[in-house]
Amino acid sequence: MMGDGNSLTVLREILNWTRAASFRSVKALLQEALPEHKSRRAFQMLDGTKSLDQVRVACKLSPNVIGALAQKCVSMGLMEVREDKKRVRLFNLDDFDLNAPADETNGRTK
Repeated sequence: MMGDGNSLTVLREILNWTRAASFRSVKALLQEALPEHKSRRAFQMLDGTKSLDQVRVACKLSPNVIGALAQKCVSMGLMEVREDKKRVRLFNLDDFDLNAPADETNGRTK
């Protein structure tokens, strides 16, 4: 149908404008929720393919810390909880220049 194609085009345009208008506020929200490298790494790993426990072990975080981080990000609208109970980030930190390379240590590359 012609109407459906036009609606989809309009929705995509609205999405693009919303994304552009929200960029700075989303970046600030991510910086507030994820102030250090360890929390950013954990957030980035929560892409729906790993459990909280897998991310906790990989990032060397306590169960309480990873649970609180995930809950905070869900509450702030930065993550969602899927039907399978996995937490999934809604933003890629690379898009906001907030993700340090995994092999970066104290500002030096290994």
